[in-house]
Amino acid sequence: WLKTPQHISAFELLCLLDTAMLAGGAPTKASENIGLHVSTFLIWTFLVASLTWLVVRYHVGKSSNPSDDYFAGGRALRWYIVAGSLMLTNLSTEQLVGLNGGIFADGCLARIWWEAGAAIAMLVTATTFLPRYMVLGLTTTTGFLSKRYDLAMRTIVSVFFMLYYAIVLCPLVLFTGAKAIRTVFDLHDVPLWVVSLAIGLLGATYAIVGGLKAVAVSDCFNGLGLVIVGLWVPIAALQTLPSGLSSLFQEPSMLRSLVATSQVYDKDSRTRSFEEPAIPWHVTLTGLTLSNMYYWSTNQVIVQRALGAQSLAQGQKGVLFAATMKVVGFAFLCLPGIIGIHMERHGVLKVNDADEIYPAVVKVVMPNWSLGFFAAVLIGSVLSTYNSALNSASTIFGLDIYKIFVNPEASDKRVVFVATIFGISLTLLSFVIAPQLVHVGSIFKFLQQMNTVFSLPILTVFFVGIATTLPDAFAAKVGFGVAIVTYGLSYVLVEALGVFTLHYLHRYFICFVLAAASMALATYSPSLRRACCQRAPPERYEEDSSAALVDVGRWRPLYFMVAGIVALLTMLIITLQVGSLLMFYTFWCMWLVFFLILMCWPTDISKQEKPGVSRSPTAKEADAERPFDTLPHILGSRANHDQHSVGNAKPDKDAENVRG
Repeated sequence: WLKTPQHISAFELLCLLDTAMLAGGAPTKASENIGLHVSTFLIWTFLVASLTWLVVRYHVGKSSNPSDDYFAGGRALRWYIVAGSLMLTNLSTEQLVGLNGGIFADGCLARIWWEAGAAIAMLVTATTFLPRYMVLGLTTTTGFLSKRYDLAMRTIVSVFFMLYYAIVLCPLVLFTGAKAIRTVFDLHDVPLWVVSLAIGLLGATYAIVGGLKAVAVSDCFNGLGLVIVGLWVPIAALQTLPSGLSSLFQEPSMLRSLVATSQVYDKDSRTRSFEEPAIPWHVTLTGLTLSNMYYWSTNQVIVQRALGAQSLAQGQKGVLFAATMKVVGFAFLCLPGIIGIHMERHGVLKVNDADEIYPAVVKVVMPNWSLGFFAAVLIGSVLSTYNSALNSASTIFGLDIYKIFVNPEASDKRVVFVATIFGISLTLLSFVIAPQLVHVGSIFKFLQQMNTVFSLPILTVFFVGIATTLPDAFAAKVGFGVAIVTYGLSYVLVEALGVFTLHYLHRYFICFVLAAASMALATYSPSLRRACCQRAPPERYEEDSSAALVDVGRWRPLYFMVAGIVALLTMLIITLQVGSLLMFYTFWCMWLVFFLILMCWPTDISKQEKPGVSRSPTAKEADAERPFDTLPHILGSRANHDQHSVGNAKPDKDAENVRG
């Protein structure tokens, strides 16, 4: 499947793009050499296919449980596979196109908090959420809710997740990918649905057949290509400015991330005026942080990668490595938008819509011979997020819906088969919805606003469940309902009726506080609980620490690394706020030193056992000390890894999906 369906389809897609360009009239930069584009495209895709096959075949262990192998990667993923998959799952065209477009529209780096600011939420994931998930031996994040509250709460949240993936994330990824391909290759005469259909078919074949393990491994290699292209574009674009990087610091107001007003772009008049940007400074520590926490700490698409790690230490290092990369992700997710403003002022390019700025910059600065490589990497980034959403939705449906309510006696192979059929159904639905998103204004703003609608009730029950032990299933359902009602009411009052003005992230934070307060009321009010036929007071939750399927000793330098990432983020924000070029160079030197320390520190587990948690054999600790835990060891011994990842697995009757 790695050699045939995916890459032949990708080849045919590129041929379709080039044929359409040549049929459109005079050749453009993107269509001058069809053979060159096809060659560079094939070289990259063949390289990714070969390396993925080698790693999956020889380096990543295989579980004897088909369900665990398909949905959790056999719990055999090392830290660099976890990190690479996390980065590429998050980094896709809705980020490259949407976030750069938003930066261009705002005229400043206020939206950098969606990128660099996400590192804060990732630190919370590594230190708090991930240990709780892995101690319970979970495959889905919703499995935590069945243990903390009850099965009904788990099912409700699972349905919310599936709806979000089906009607928001999958269609949006297809739409932004198709839009970027059309702009870069001048395919404006080709219907958007045709390009999105081709990309969707390619991604569906990839995700549905391969499972989490193949998706995660190939994400690492496509992520490497995307980082190369991502850094290449702003570096090359800076060469078109009179003073290069210094040109950006000559107008430091555009680099600030904490602002109340900025020169916002109006696409109708194509002028700028001082208005409030999409992310003013006063929302960064309230609703924005909570929204990031939902995405990185509870979202199945993201957390599923870390749950497939060989051990808690491997998962924590992978998450922290990804957080370190998020701190500098602004270089290719935000800076091109600012550079695009300067390029437009100097007459280097011209755009009609803010979301066209990144593809427009690419067309100007990328050399002709590299466009095939860019197409391969771009399609790879689209497929990564799309595949991940399909795989996560299929996982939730198979383990949380089908296995529990439809056919509790189903074999693991049957569950995988049904989940595959469900993934195909989601693919067809996304084909229908994606072309309709052409009527949306700002892609990234639409994505974040839809995130708030779906994420608020989910984050409330997760956050309270992690932070406390007393609120029960009744309180969780009350909080979930209050979150939906209060945010819906605020939307009607602010957006529909215009009764008052309040930023949607402030509304998010206020509704979160109200929902959490309602959970407290439903927990500590005896009269309310008796009126609803509930036990007063509720029984305190006690966590089962014997269900872990892998080592759950934390990574020893965890808190040292957390402090380092916080210091780097603080340095970056101060540097951009001050607008100092010298401090900017200093920041990059500090980041490079920290990056090397983090990458080379081995993933040995803590010598101090956690109470109530069984330790793995000493041989496993010795295995964790091997050199290829610090740097990728592509051609390892498969037998050793099979023993490492599967040898101590517990019987199926203890698996989380069956216990649910």
